[in-house]
Amino acid sequence: MIRVVHLITQLELGGAQENTLYTCEHLDRSRFEVTLVYGPGGILDPEAERIGDLERIEIPELIRFVRPGRDAAALLKLTSTLKTLARRHVDRGHDPRAFVVHTHSSKAGVLGRLAARLAGVPIVVHTIHGFGFYEGQAPLKYHSFLAAERAVAPFTHAYVGVSRANLAEAAALRLINSGHVVELIRSGFPLEPFRDVAPEARSTLRSELGLAPDTPILLTVANLKSQKDPLTLVEAFVVLRRSHPSAVLLYAGDGPMRESVERAITRHGLEGQFRLLGWRKDVPELMAASDVVVLASRFEGLPKTSVQALAARRPFVGTRVDGTPEVIREGKNGFLVEPRDPVSLARAMARALDEKPVDPDDQRRILDWDADRMVRAQEGLYVRLVRGGPAVSG
Repeated sequence: MIRVVHLITQLELGGAQENTLYTCEHLDRSRFEVTLVYGPGGILDPEAERIGDLERIEIPELIRFVRPGRDAAALLKLTSTLKTLARRHVDRGHDPRAFVVHTHSSKAGVLGRLAARLAGVPIVVHTIHGFGFYEGQAPLKYHSFLAAERAVAPFTHAYVGVSRANLAEAAALRLINSGHVVELIRSGFPLEPFRDVAPEARSTLRSELGLAPDTPILLTVANLKSQKDPLTLVEAFVVLRRSHPSAVLLYAGDGPMRESVERAITRHGLEGQFRLLGWRKDVPELMAASDVVVLASRFEGLPKTSVQALAARRPFVGTRVDGTPEVIREGKNGFLVEPRDPVSLARAMARALDEKPVDPDDQRRILDWDADRMVRAQEGLYVRLVRGGPAVSG
């Protein structure tokens, strides 16, 4: 029996968090015992609680923001937790080598891998869902976050990338070297809800939102945080209204930038046209009700929203960052522009509304994002690592 400990900062509504929960729920219980370690307070906490046979361990000190005192306390608790889990694993008669810690997100990725090292964990896996550092970030933050990633890279046995671009960047930054096991496993999700939305969902949801059948609707599904750059999206929508004055943008998500986005909406007189919906669980229905899916991210791993749009047969407009060009092909299923360029983003949104590019072949191409395929790939990786027992590099 292999014990797998998934470790993530907080269960916010996002791709990394949803992937982690799906994996925790669907790992084959005849071969794997599963523990989820996380910081409480995320919107998906009830989803974790719903998984009846999942061992959950909350670390209140594990938060998203950098707080040295709390981070040190979190490290101590994580180390103690992993030691306890490893000891219990052995006490139950299991092979001590068959113990895997799998970290996700930047904060948990750094603290979790350091804690695993201190606890003597034999196998450590980290999934790159994007990085906490990005071009244009304040230099001190950028170099500090990069230094932290480099510091824990020698404690990592295997890297999983959700995009080829992230793996290439990690190698270029000397986070990955020849001593690491490296695997591309796409950020999976259940495809069927997006492919098989009821035909009446479009008209029903538009009616609920008070929108006419012919209103041009754009949809964004994202956190309201700087990574997703919602303020650039507001500026782009201002430009878009010049050519499409009746267009409406629905923003499904919430986060720390809500107040600043609300102020921008009011400043530009966009009330009623740029709508903040808050967190929504009916994303497939929202996509069915919309005409174009749009995202203004400064950086990404590979945004799940882009693949969901293709599954829903909707064109995607986004930024040419990280793994996004691996799925979005110019003029075939959407348009990509450089980040922080509201004018170009507005032009791309207008083109997508007018041309509505959708490629039927995408239904075959997106099969790599099937959630169950993702879980099986991770299971295979865990088994190979336990059997092979690679040494930590560095």
